[in-house]
Amino acid sequence: MKQRKMKQIVFLSLMSMLLLGSCTDRDVYQGGGEETGKNTPLKPSEVFDFSMMQQVKVNVDYGFAGDYYITFDLYSQDPMKEENDSWIKDESLSPVYSAPTDKKGRYSGTVEIPSDITEVWLYTDYLGAISPVKLTISNGEINYNQSAYIASLQTKTRGTTAGGYKYLDDWSILPGVDWDMYGMPNNVEADLSIPPAATLYSIKEIYAKKTGKTIKDFYPAWFEGNITSEIKIIKETELSLVFIASSASWNNAVGYFSYPTGSIPTPDNVKKVIAFPNASAISKTSDGQRAGALLCGHEVKLKYWNSEKQQFEDKFPANVSIGWCLEGNGFNNGDIVRRSYGGTRYSYSSMNSDNSQRVVALRDSETDQLVAIGFEDNVDFDYCDATFYLKIAESSAIDPGGPELPPVNPPSNVTTTYKGTLAYEDQWPAQRDYDMNDVMVTYQSTLYRNVLNSKIYKIVDEFTPLHSGGTHICGFGYQLHNLAPDRVRSIEVSGPDGWKIETDQSHPTVILFDNMKSVLNQKFTVTTELADVDLSQVTPPYNPFIFVNGRSREVHLVNYAPTDKADESFFNTSDDMSNINEGIYYITRYGEEVDIMPFAINLPTLDFEVPTESVKIYDTYPGFIDWVKSKGTTNKDWYKKKK
Repeated sequence: MKQRKMKQIVFLSLMSMLLLGSCTDRDVYQGGGEETGKNTPLKPSEVFDFSMMQQVKVNVDYGFAGDYYITFDLYSQDPMKEENDSWIKDESLSPVYSAPTDKKGRYSGTVEIPSDITEVWLYTDYLGAISPVKLTISNGEINYNQSAYIASLQTKTRGTTAGGYKYLDDWSILPGVDWDMYGMPNNVEADLSIPPAATLYSIKEIYAKKTGKTIKDFYPAWFEGNITSEIKIIKETELSLVFIASSASWNNAVGYFSYPTGSIPTPDNVKKVIAFPNASAISKTSDGQRAGALLCGHEVKLKYWNSEKQQFEDKFPANVSIGWCLEGNGFNNGDIVRRSYGGTRYSYSSMNSDNSQRVVALRDSETDQLVAIGFEDNVDFDYCDATFYLKIAESSAIDPGGPELPPVNPPSNVTTTYKGTLAYEDQWPAQRDYDMNDVMVTYQSTLYRNVLNSKIYKIVDEFTPLHSGGTHICGFGYQLHNLAPDRVRSIEVSGPDGWKIETDQSHPTVILFDNMKSVLNQKFTVTTELADVDLSQVTPPYNPFIFVNGRSREVHLVNYAPTDKADESFFNTSDDMSNINEGIYYITRYGEEVDIMPFAINLPTLDFEVPTESVKIYDTYPGFIDWVKSKGTTNKDWYKKKK
């Protein structure tokens, strides 16, 4: 069928336009005998709305002090996977919810997620936030306070040992330094040293895994000529190394060395000094056990090794350069060891056996007292296996040459995608076989939210008619039932011919097709531009419905009202037990295995197997019965267990 793409602008004035097409003749009901007046409407206490979604209050507080807002996701399973000696996000998984925090890292709101979810993983790739964190839904709430979470971990596991851990003979430690079993050194500064928000945004973007490409692909000039990752000191200053993040699955030891500027360092003529025995975050786990201790902002003051005096000094003098070194997967149960597959990696390329560049150092020109540093521990060269920044006490103390840290804009939007399958009985108001496969449509709806005001400004919906098990001619559409028409700026539809936007409705209404059998497995994409609305006004799948043998006989989800075009005389005929005065719609008393039944249901999955034809849904999915009898409190995952 020919595809087309048109754009229709929807304004409040559309309410005065003429109806597109004639629907003046009442469609004749052909499902069952008329029994008007013989039905007793259901009372609210008798009704279960058949929703497979739950409303959950989410309270997140990352406790940021500066103007630093981030976005976070909630997943129904751990979103991280190990690949090529790194932990990366599993892109095959979709979050059940996403949102931005305010500029203090706080979020509070009510979200709608599948009701069979009892725990979530709070994930963000923004620096300064622990991620992922497994949280339990308790009393309809998800609560996370990062300060309290850190305190709970440290109370259970932190504490510097009295010594006894070993390190390699060709490494040195600073006087009096010790560390615990997780590699937390005892010379970490008491207060976290978090860089400015602009710096964190830049470090996050530059030192990040990008599938199929590396930093070298984006910034080849950083790897050409005499570019070096060593820092040249031109004025006496104190230096500190501050941990930012790590994506490595290895537990790497990280340190530094210094040498006279202009000379050539070699592994034999430099003194390697351990700064962080284990450059792993406190959230890192291995085999289910905690494997790290560091937080973004943990700072260690570096000391200069004066080879002539054979002593460490607090300040680095002019005319020396500082370089970096990493022992690949060197931290092992408190000791620093050398692995056969690991070894020491250096920032000075000629010191590496393969002459590869193992460190990318970028100067922050705005402050001139900060250098971002990214390490590569093995073979993928993304330089985010351990990221730090060098904190320089004195201004103008380092050579201004070398590549600069590019500025990066803060996030402007965040998206949340809802997915599901809509299943309908087309015989309403009669019951008939209740196989719930007469009309099945899948949807994927992506909502775009403005980070600054948390409003939804765009939606992209994808609807695909999946299965037609009925004999009637059925169409499909949906209504943005919580929106006035003037809140919609435009609607753009692409897909098979026949779609329309109904202009004489109280709420924006889109009709995608009027005969499902002619468009099976063909996707419709609807892009809706909005005038900044609340999420609660546009939660997918909105108010979806089918219409049977003509436009006027609509079938909706339980307790979703018909549109202005529906013929309400069908209510309380045949088997329908709606109670319009109480807002109860599209439901019936049943009495065989369950007391009540719907005529449509929204399943929060794209993988729902089509119920067997002419077999009641509870015979195909046995858990359905207890789920309905319990009014949704048990067997919440019934739709995943086909007989």
